[in-house]
Amino acid sequence: MPRPLLHSALLTSVIAAAVGLLELLLPGRGPIGEVLAETLLGSIVGPVPTAFVLTLAALLGVATSLTAHAAVLPPATLAWIGIVLGVLGGMAMGGMSTLATAGYLLALAMPLIVALLVVQVIRRYPRARLAVSAVTVLALGAGAVLLGPATRELVGRLAPALIADLAPIGLSLLLVGLGATWLGIAAVALRGSVAAARGTAWATRHRIPLTVLAACGPAPYALLRLTWLTPWPLLGGEHATDLSVRLQGLLLSSGGWLGIVLTLGLVLPWGELFPRWMPVLAGRPVPVAAAAVPGGAVAALLTFAAVPLLIGAAPQGPATVLVLALVFPCWFWGPALGLAVWGYVGHRRSLSEDGSRTDDASSDGAASDVAGAVGA
Repeated sequence: MPRPLLHSALLTSVIAAAVGLLELLLPGRGPIGEVLAETLLGSIVGPVPTAFVLTLAALLGVATSLTAHAAVLPPATLAWIGIVLGVLGGMAMGGMSTLATAGYLLALAMPLIVALLVVQVIRRYPRARLAVSAVTVLALGAGAVLLGPATRELVGRLAPALIADLAPIGLSLLLVGLGATWLGIAAVALRGSVAAARGTAWATRHRIPLTVLAACGPAPYALLRLTWLTPWPLLGGEHATDLSVRLQGLLLSSGGWLGIVLTLGLVLPWGELFPRWMPVLAGRPVPVAAAAVPGGAVAALLTFAAVPLLIGAAPQGPATVLVLALVFPCWFWGPALGLAVWGYVGHRRSLSEDGSRTDDASSDGAASDVAGAVGA
């Protein structure tokens, strides 16, 4: 079992146990109860019983992590505990707030991501340097003139809200991390089984259609947010006509398109070798974990949010449930992304094994040539 994974499981379990105990000792005196009340389990039994379940699950995680460090747990037992804690920490403790948190954090990071891409294009492609620089300057100038007030209004609205919600955001991400980490442990524990080998072979064989299917997941939301730039905004209400709100919709849409591009990277060449415009890493093999860990975490987040999202919308009627199922298709997006990541890992592993066999064959051939030369 990889030590970093066990360390992550121990850390998240300890923090989750502390969070649950704090809510049990001081119920309703902080943001913990509000976050737990919005989870699937919390909406059914309330925040205090949910805190009790979270505490027990987290303490089991602490004990299991310490035992696994000593390598005394059979893989099957570790796998079952990982599945139970993953479902409790992810599905039962999941909610719409985790999905919204991830979406807004990605949207807020988009300007920085775009800026870094522009800088790298200017650095690595001298022929395009003048054109890209001119377009960038013109875009910044036009944006400052046309979107300056709207941008300041948007920042003035989102920044205080983000600062005020730092604790709930951290708690939501903690619950997702707890569930995702333990499901990762379960996956590693089952890695040598016959069922896992068959699953890996199937996911690797179908990794291209699975990846394309997963890449379609954010498309409905990304397209819907783009309608906020038109006179006919969908699902935006009367506020969608405000310029700052339209700018917010553009940021949220850009996060969806980034998700589509990164997902397709699981089957494109730059998902195996860093592209040449990347600093320091250009041309080097992409570590499998660099794609598998974030991809698996996002797949877990989406899967965890699927059931709470649909159940939470049920009181508003079947039409609302259908709309949310189409706009936020976490019910297929999360599992499809998980299978796509699984296929990516299987593909990279097969390439590594083929390379090792080739190297071994070359070494045997060289040894035979040396032996023949000596015999002659």
